Amino acid sequence: MTARILIADGTATARITLKVRLSAACYDVCTVANAEDLSGQAHLYRPDLIILGAGFGRESPVDMALSLMGQPGLAAIPIIMLANESTRLQALRAGVAAVLDPMIDEQMLLARIRGLLRDSDTAVSPGDALAEAAAAFGPAPRLTNVTLVADNPARAMRWRGALQKRLDAHFTISTPTETLAAAARGQGADLYLIAADISTRGDGLRLLSELRSRNGSKNAAFVVATESHRSELSAIALDLGAGEVLPVDLDSDAGVEMAALALQTQLLRKEECDKRRIETQRKLQWAMTDPLTGLYNRRYALPRLTEIARDMQRRGDSFGVIALDLDRFKTINDNFGHAAGDAVLTNLARRIQKNTGDSGLAARIGGEEFLVVTPSQTESEAMTLAEQLRDTIEAQPVTLPCLSGGGSIAATCSIGVAIGKSCDASSNPERTAVLSMERADRALLKAKSKGRNCVVLAQPETVI
Repeated sequence: MTARILIADGTATARITLKVRLSAACYDVCTVANAEDLSGQAHLYRPDLIILGAGFGRESPVDMALSLMGQPGLAAIPIIMLANESTRLQALRAGVAAVLDPMIDEQMLLARIRGLLRDSDTAVSPGDALAEAAAAFGPAPRLTNVTLVADNPARAMRWRGALQKRLDAHFTISTPTETLAAAARGQGADLYLIAADISTRGDGLRLLSELRSRNGSKNAAFVVATESHRSELSAIALDLGAGEVLPVDLDSDAGVEMAALALQTQLLRKEECDKRRIETQRKLQWAMTDPLTGLYNRRYALPRLTEIARDMQRRGDSFGVIALDLDRFKTINDNFGHAAGDAVLTNLARRIQKNTGDSGLAARIGGEEFLVVTPSQTESEAMTLAEQLRDTIEAQPVTLPCLSGGGSIAATCSIGVAIGKSCDASSNPERTAVLSMERADRALLKAKSKGRNCVVLAQPETVI
């Protein structure tokens, strides 16, 4: 989907020029000419990014930005402000994502836009934004680690001396080799400040690419520092994943403060991305697992069974399907209560998982029904595992919770076993999985009819 960009500028020439440049880059562009219409248009258009220029008369662009960031549904939209040097520090303090010179060249402008849009994909979405004003920058909630990789030790020392007075972080001076080695050990930094030119021209960008590709450092924040005459590297750095580009020399108090604000912005953005990533992983886990037992649920297990069937078909191998049902579970619930039933299911699930191991799939697919799938398993191996599961469940009574009166209760299970194997490479893996499951279920019913607490092997059938 094409990203939507809202341009707000009171000067017609600047507004039209920007629209032409961004439309040529295939962005969906909307423009606003006055401050009064900005908020309403932003709510209506729902842009992915806002570019805020000047020419609004008495209206301060910084105040306009603060107003946007304080509104529900707009707070998370990144804002680029086109302003001169005198306004830059004020805008950064307010929380604007980036402040660019109004005369910025097209390559850098587009690189900035791509970078902010890329970052916003993993940041808070507009629908999740809080209905409150943007808070002033403050220290990160924990001591963060910042790694400095400069072109010489003296410059790195100057960086550390200037920045550690303004950022509550631990600063480490490092070489490229040491930096990569630390990432490989899982000791990556929260943020890397890297000189674009370290030993040779552009080698800092190569280090950036390496760190972005490694598990120990790929989720860090990155800032690249360049010499003023090496400005062509800035756009490349942003496209490679740097969140900000700074001057390599921090030679004034204002310059140091802007650098500190830029680093704090990147750290806060990283923190937000980390939260979103953890939340996404948690939701995926919830979607795949049964909340009571912690085993995989039916929604995950059945498609996974098809995947296993497909993998085994490619290898010309077989797999075991074990359907397990707790005997007389309704009696447990009726006599001891649902808390006792939950305790029994949870306890049995732990035993099933322990015996299945990491190589197999263990899932709860119904009230008291479980499924075990084991790749690369023969008939005798599947039957051995099934008997082991039955013995394990029968051998040790389950301790009941105090809510159910305490004590313990013995539990048994009935098990049906089927071996899945495609006849040839043209067989349908989904059909193989379904038939294998059905055969295991029929064997389970037979085990129930034989008196329960036993294992029955399904008869082989032709799979087409």
